[in-house]
Amino acid sequence: MNEFKRDLISAHELKTVGKNRKALKLYEKCYKKHPEEFSFNQINDYAWTIYKTRIAFFKDEDELFENVEFITQLVEQRNFNKCGSCVYTSSIFKVLNHFKSQNDFASMIPWLRKLDPDLLDEKLYRKHGRFNKSHRELYYDWASKAYYQNMEYEKCIEVSKTALNSLKRFVDEGDTWLRWRIAKSLTEMGRLKEALEYYEKVIEVRHDWYMYRDIAEIYLRLKKPWIALDYLCPAVLCDEPNKSKAGIYYTCYKALKSNPEMALKHAQLYYLLKIQSDYPVAHEIEMLDIDESQLNKRELEKEIRDLWIQYKYKNRKIRHGTIVSFKNDESCGFIKTEDGDEIFFHEKEFEGTDIFIGQVVSFYTEENMKSIKAVNVRGDNNAL
Repeated sequence: MNEFKRDLISAHELKTVGKNRKALKLYEKCYKKHPEEFSFNQINDYAWTIYKTRIAFFKDEDELFENVEFITQLVEQRNFNKCGSCVYTSSIFKVLNHFKSQNDFASMIPWLRKLDPDLLDEKLYRKHGRFNKSHRELYYDWASKAYYQNMEYEKCIEVSKTALNSLKRFVDEGDTWLRWRIAKSLTEMGRLKEALEYYEKVIEVRHDWYMYRDIAEIYLRLKKPWIALDYLCPAVLCDEPNKSKAGIYYTCYKALKSNPEMALKHAQLYYLLKIQSDYPVAHEIEMLDIDESQLNKRELEKEIRDLWIQYKYKNRKIRHGTIVSFKNDESCGFIKTEDGDEIFFHEKEFEGTDIFIGQVVSFYTEENMKSIKAVNVRGDNNAL
């Protein structure tokens, strides 16, 4: 047996017992001499030793890219559904995860193009008691984000639709986020009516304020501010802190221009939130010459919230009653109405400070398939 073959056998034995660094030195020595003599399994073993010693716990970014690029030249992508592991796929996913940690999805694109999604598996991986996305879903999720971030909107739509049509199951509402990116891409391309169709499907599942804001912006572009108001209402009234959703008040300003007084109040709140966070202010708002020294942020927030509460319940009847029970440990209780009905309410729906038995309140009701509950409950000193 010649030295070349002995070294290959030794390298394989070292790899088998976990001595990958020593194995790698022998593989590198042999590959420099006779790369053509390597069998499929020997090439694969060589690639895995590179992965385990230089990629799995890399320290230098350039070294990571260089070694992964070399692996993609050594081996081809294998069908993960049949082989259960693939050093080619694992190496590229290491790069993709690196860019994800930096929130740099646009830089993923050339690496994503090295993968064939049809060869990726749809196995759900369980970690810390929950399921994580399969390799194939991760690929489509990252590709969708990457193309959107890189303003390749047609490509974003294409890969997102392919994922929706080909994946059998999704984790963490992955299908909803794909539809959201399709909607955003269509919006950027000016295909507004198509975008609305996707947004309507999205808000059946998600109720994030920025999604409602995006829909409102579309209706403003379509010259339908009265419809925009219906979507701005839940966005303004959501529980998200105002400082994180300043932009919604700018959209409200544009939608409320037929009511100059209220439009200005939204512009003022937007302005205060922006300057307090040290973020740039929209030119249209800067031109209003707002004097922040004359404004009270808390009062503005309350006045604007009251406006939108009135808008939300504009077609509903105000009801009156008395609190007859309240459980502090469960944060809920019942209101007895003037008609003798007892209606459930939750503490989070109470507008005020103290809740007590015998308190006279005003409220609206919301009804679903199972029950009726009181909402926007206010004590008599906070009457609607």
